[in-house]
Amino acid sequence: MAGLFDKISKAATDAAVMAGNKAGELMEVGKLKSKISSEKQDIGLAMKEIGEYYFSLYEEGKVEDETVKTLCERIKASYAEIADLEKQIQLAKDEYEAKAGRDAVE
Repeated sequence: MAGLFDKISKAATDAAVMAGNKAGELMEVGKLKSKISSEKQDIGLAMKEIGEYYFSLYEEGKVEDETVKTLCERIKASYAEIADLEKQIQLAKDEYEAKAGRDAVE
């Protein structure tokens, strides 16, 4: 009977050790993945800053690379489209406010 108890006790101990090791492994992997994610965010920020830098050079007429010029022109076109859409939003708001004012008077 004592032999059976010892075997069960050893199996339980081994299982607990394995579970602890796995938990430690998962924790370490989680920390490393978090660091990878942080590094990727830093890369994205640096790439964004590079883009902003080159766009400012483009606006100053200092960019000669055709690929960069083409990309900057796309950005400039998007800015123009945003400005147009913002004007449309304001016109729509003004129109609804004017209509609401007319409706209130009637």
